[in-house]
Amino acid sequence: MSGPEIIRREKIRKEMEEISERESSDAAPCLNARKEDAMKLAPFVKFREEKFGAVLFETRSEKVYTLSPTGAAVVRELLAGAGDGDLVSRLKAKYDDKTGRMESEAKAFIKDLKDKGLLTE
Repeated sequence: MSGPEIIRREKIRKEMEEISERESSDAAPCLNARKEDAMKLAPFVKFREEKFGAVLFETRSEKVYTLSPTGAAVVRELLAGAGDGDLVSRLKAKYDDKTGRMESEAKAFIKDLKDKGLLTE
């Protein structure tokens, strides 16, 4: 194999890894949809964690929503298959919420996602 061929193959491998990583995050809501009470992001909503935090991208209107740490935690649990009944308890088990605000923030955020049509059941 020549030098240019090796470089070309390496470029293709890198592109395939990027596609695989991107597509696997899109597939998570579909894979978790089997759970009876599982909620999931609408098909036109993408979740992405960035260095500065996390965002939701609504592809139809191209709106971007910057998420609070609680919002990001809620979406991660949704993608992991949390249902309406166990989402808050899963968050409480993972995070030490001394103020008690997380539960009310999570419920308000879920309601907001539903009201905007970004979340389906």
